Parts: sequence; structure tokens; C-alpha cells
Amino acid sequence: MLSRLRAFASLFRELGPRWTLFRLAYSFRLRTGIIRLQMPKGEWKDYKKYITGNPGSRMERAFFPLGSKPHLINAPWNPQTAIDEADRLLKGEIKYFSHQFIQTSFPPIWHHDYVTDSNLDPYKHWSQIPHDSSADIKFIWEPNRFAFVYTLVRAYVSSQDEKYPEAFWTLVEDWAKHNPPNTGPNWMDGQEIALRLMAWTFGYRHFVDSPSSTPERIEQFTLYIAAQADRIYKNIGYAISTRSNHTISEAFGLWVVGLLFPELNHGEKYLSLGKRILEEEAANQILHDGSYSMYSLNYHRFILHIYLYAIRIGDINHIPLSTELKRSVANSITCLSRLIDPQTGEMPVYGSNDGALVLPLNNC
Repeated sequence: MLSRLRAFASLFRELGPRWTLFRLAYSFRLRTGIIRLQMPKGEWKDYKKYITGNPGSRMERAFFPLGSKPHLINAPWNPQTAIDEADRLLKGEIKYFSHQFIQTSFPPIWHHDYVTDSNLDPYKHWSQIPHDSSADIKFIWEPNRFAFVYTLVRAYVSSQDEKYPEAFWTLVEDWAKHNPPNTGPNWMDGQEIALRLMAWTFGYRHFVDSPSSTPERIEQFTLYIAAQADRIYKNIGYAISTRSNHTISEAFGLWVVGLLFPELNHGEKYLSLGKRILEEEAANQILHDGSYSMYSLNYHRFILHIYLYAIRIGDINHIPLSTELKRSVANSITCLSRLIDPQTGEMPVYGSNDGALVLPLNNC
């Protein structure tokens, strides 16, 4: 008890009364169930009211393409490797943390930890699921980030085989079937939702012209996007209170949905708030010398992936992020590059490193 009081006093001194009051209020909302009233369990159809117009009809937003097969001779990745990895996915093998293939199923059981062979309750509200269970939440969340979508896209660009967009839709639809809004462990963390949205929008924009991308699927997909963006928006205060990469990734989730899905009636609000937070956190978290405030080279790379993705999409849609933000990111890249061994491409293992690789556009 004494150690907890000391930890609380240290946090109060370091982070101030405003942060302390917010976290106390947040804890109260969790314990009393108020948060379940604010973000209730529901069904996807509940989010039809969030959509104005015909979903998928406003595709004027541009997205950066990976290219097409005739132009892949100089691609920064091996097309055959992408095809091989995508085919392993279709056989139920998922690459965890961009490193190790683990036999799951196709589609996987989304609430199962395949490493410890344990599960988390898929029917509880996300706020009622404990973090201290036998299942390792990171092993459950990893396939739910949908990082394999980038592999499916690269395989499709390489082969034009329609089985890859069909696999994308199969996985998305199965996920939605087993993860209704605000229900289960895959709604617990706003950052995980943002990374899933990042992968889903990437896949959607590359597969949208495939015969597999039917109007019915696009309509449902827009509901899935709307519900997840709403979950981030309603709890963004918690992400901001972490003062970490979570703030950046969740802000990006709102911003990219607001930008690429203008048919959502909250799209402008998401776009505006996401942009403001992305700008503020670039100033707050990227230090003057370009280093990153979390003192982790892995998380340094992580936030650069987010910002480079945002900068690229913003520029090609003529809604650019600020010059100040771009200058901070450029400075941060320079700082990181100085730590790279030019012979091997490796870096020191410094700070927290969970192996997160959120924009795997090559086979590395």
C-alpha cells in the first residue's frame, strides 16, 4: 500500500493535478460501469446513422499505389516472397511480429492466444476484461492488427490473383462476425483499433476495384470503419493522457478515417481533431535533436511509420500536414539514421522493443 502511495505521489509531482484528476475520473468510470453506457455493446447496424449518402460512392480521395506488375522490376521487395507469404496465410499461418510464423487457422480464432493456448472472453464489454490473465494480450492482438493485409496487397500487385482480395474480405467479414462493437478483447485498446484501421484502409484502397469488392461488402465495411472510429473518438482522452505513441496512432486513426471516408457524418470532426493531435504530438514527443521522448528506438521507428504514412496520404489529397510537423519528422529521421550500421542496417537495442512493425511494405 505504501509503495502505491509513493508511486501515486511521484506521478502527481511529475504529471500534475490535471492529469491526476483525469486518471482518477477515468478509473471511476471504469469501476462504476459509466464507460459501458458511453460506449455500449451493440451491433454493426447501429452505426448506419453515422453514414450519409451511399457508402463507397465518394472515392475521390487519392491513395498511394504500390504499382502494377509491369513496373515491379525495381520494387523494394521480392514479389515471389510476397506471394509465398500470402499463400502461407491462406493455409492458416500468420507471421507474428514480422518474424515468426505461427500455425493458426484461416480465418484465425480472433480471441485465442495460440502461443499459450488460452482464450479471453469474447462476449464481455471491453472494459470488463482483465489485463492479468493467463493469455498474453499481445499474442491475441497481433493477428488482430491485420499486418498480413500488406502482404496480401503485395501478392495481388505481383500476381493479379483474385484469391488475395477475396482473402482480405473473408478475414474482415469473419473478424466483424466475431467482434461486434465494443465487445471482447479486440476493442480494449484504441491503438490496436487504429493499427487495424491503418491496415484495413490500405487493403481496401488497393482491392476496391477487384470483383470481390461488391457494393454489399463496401457498405458493410463502411459500418465497420464507422464503429471503430467512434470507439477511438469517444476514448481519445485516455490516449492523450498516456503521452505516448498511443496518442499518435489513435490520432492517426481518426485522421485517416476522416480523410478517406468522407461519407461518414462525423468525418470532418475526425479529420480536424486527428490533425490537431498529430500536429501537437509531433511538437511534444519529437525532441529538438530529433530523438523520441519514449527513449526507445523501436517506438521511434513506430511513430515515424505513422507520420510518414500520414504525410504521404495528406500530400496526395492536397490536405497536407504542416511544414513544422514535416520538419520535425525529417529531423527525427536524420537522428535515427545516424544510429544505423551502414553495413548491416541494424541498430542498437535501446529501450522498449515489442517488435511492432506497423507499415511492412517489404519482406524485411
